Amino acid sequence: MNTLLKELHAYHHEMANNISQIKKLLKKIRHESDDASDCQLLFEMLNALHGYAEQHHHENEELIRRALLTTEAPIHPRILDIERDHQAFARIAGQLKMLADTTKDTSVIADTIEDFIQKYYDHMESEENIFFPAADKWLSNSQWLDIKHQWH
Repeated sequence: MNTLLKELHAYHHEMANNISQIKKLLKKIRHESDDASDCQLLFEMLNALHGYAEQHHHENEELIRRALLTTEAPIHPRILDIERDHQAFARIAGQLKMLADTTKDTSVIADTIEDFIQKYYDHMESEENIFFPAADKWLSNSQWLDIKHQWH
C-alpha cells in the first residue's frame, strides 16, 4: 500500500480509538449521568472529529480521489460519494457545535452523536475497502508524487 494511503489509514485508526472513547462517555451520559461536565467533555472529545487535522485529512483524500477520477479505473459509486460525505461532515460539525450551546437534553445529544458516529464509521469503511484499494491499484508513481507535493 502506498505510504500516503498508510498515513490516511493510520489516521482512521486514531479516529476509531477516539470514537471508542466517545462511545463510552455517551453510554455513561445516556445511562448513568446527567452531569453537565460529562456533556462538556463529550463535546471537547468531538472536536477531534472536526478540527484542523480532520480538515487536512479530507483535503488529502480529495487529492487522491480527484487523481483517481482521471484514470481508467472503474469508479464505484461510493468513491463519488466521498466528496459529499466530507461536505456533510463539515455541516454536521457545525450542528454539533450549535447543539452544545442550545440543549441540555442528554438523550437528544446522545442520539445526534450516535447518528454521526455511524455515518463516520460507514464513511471510513467505504474508504478503506473501496477507495484506498482502487487508488493503490490505479494511480501511477507520477500521480502519487504530484499528490505528495500537495499533501497537507
